[in-house]
Amino acid sequence: MKFDSIKSRLVLMTLVCVIGMGVLVVSQHYFTQRLIGLHQQRDVLLRMGQDLLQMRRHEKDFLLRHETVYYDKFLERSYEFKGRLTTLVPLFNEYRLPVADVESLSSSMEAYSGTFRQVVSLQERIGLTQNDGLRARITELENTLDEGQLAQDSQASELLTNIQLATRNYQINQEGVYARQMMTLSERLVAENGGTALLNGTLVQYREALLQLVDAFTTYGVTHNEGLRGEFRQSAHNVETQLRGVDAALQPMIEQQEAKVRIYSLSIAALTSVVLILVLIKSFATFHRAFVNFLTFFYRCKRQYQMIDTRKLGFAELKSLAELANEMVESKRDIEARLASVEAELANKKAS
Repeated sequence: MKFDSIKSRLVLMTLVCVIGMGVLVVSQHYFTQRLIGLHQQRDVLLRMGQDLLQMRRHEKDFLLRHETVYYDKFLERSYEFKGRLTTLVPLFNEYRLPVADVESLSSSMEAYSGTFRQVVSLQERIGLTQNDGLRARITELENTLDEGQLAQDSQASELLTNIQLATRNYQINQEGVYARQMMTLSERLVAENGGTALLNGTLVQYREALLQLVDAFTTYGVTHNEGLRGEFRQSAHNVETQLRGVDAALQPMIEQQEAKVRIYSLSIAALTSVVLILVLIKSFATFHRAFVNFLTFFYRCKRQYQMIDTRKLGFAELKSLAELANEMVESKRDIEARLASVEAELANKKAS
C-alpha cells in the first residue's frame, strides 16, 4: 500500500496511534499483573511477620501462665505460617531467586516449633499447676511425710519445713543456692530419719522427686538464655532474621519490575510520538511543496501557459487537481489558438 494520499496518511497516523496505545496497554497490563503478584507475595510476607509476632506472643503467654490453650494457638499460627511459606516457592523459582532462603526459613520454623514443643512437654512434666506433674508428686510426698512419723519428731519436721521452703523458693527463683539447699537438707533428712523401710522408701522417693525437679528446671533453663528456653529464643530469632532475608530478596525484584514498567512505558510512548511526528513532518512538507506549486501555477498562468509537474505534488488528491488544471490550461491554449485563427481569417476577408 502506497501512502501517497491524504487519506492514507491519516489512516497511517491512526494506525500508529492505535498500535502504540495497544502495545502500551498490553505492556502495562502484563507488568501490572506481575507487580500485583509480587506485591501479593510481599503482603504474604507481612502476614507471615504478623503470624510470627503472634506466635511470640502466645509463647510468652504460655511461659507466663502455663496454659496449654496458648500452645494450641501457637500451633494454629505456625500452620498458617507454613502454609503461606509454601506459596513463596513458585515465586522464587519463577524469578530465579535463592530458594534455599525459603527452605532455610522452613527448617528454622520447624526447629522453632519443635523446641517449643519440648518446652511445653517439659513444663507439663514439671507441672502446669501445683496439682500437676512433679509439683503435685512433691506435694503429695510432703503431705505423706507430714502425716507420718516425721510429725512426731520436731527436729525432722523442722527440717522438712526448711526443705519445703527451699523447694518453693527454687520454683519461684530457680537460683542454685536453693537447689543446693534442697539437696543438702533432703540428704540429711534421709540419713537421719530412715528408721523403717516404709519411711525410708518415702524419703527416697521424695529426694528423687526433688532431684528430678532440679534436673527439669536445669534442662528448662534457669534464665531466658539457658537450656531449652535459650535454644527456643535463639530459634525464634533465627526465624525472624531469615524472614527479613526473604523479604530483602524479594524487594529488589519489585523495584526491578517497577523500573521495567517505567522504561517500557516511556519507550513505547516515545517511539509512538517519534513516528507520529515524522509522519506529520513529512505530510506537512509534502503539502507545503504542493501548495507552493499551485501558487506558482496560478501566478504564472496569467502570463503564460504554465503546466504543473504532478510528480512534485506528493498527494494523489493534489495530483488529480493538477491534472484538471493542466487540462484547463491546454483547453485555454486551444481556444485561444482557434480564436486567433478566426480573427486572422476575418482580418483577411476585410482586407480583400
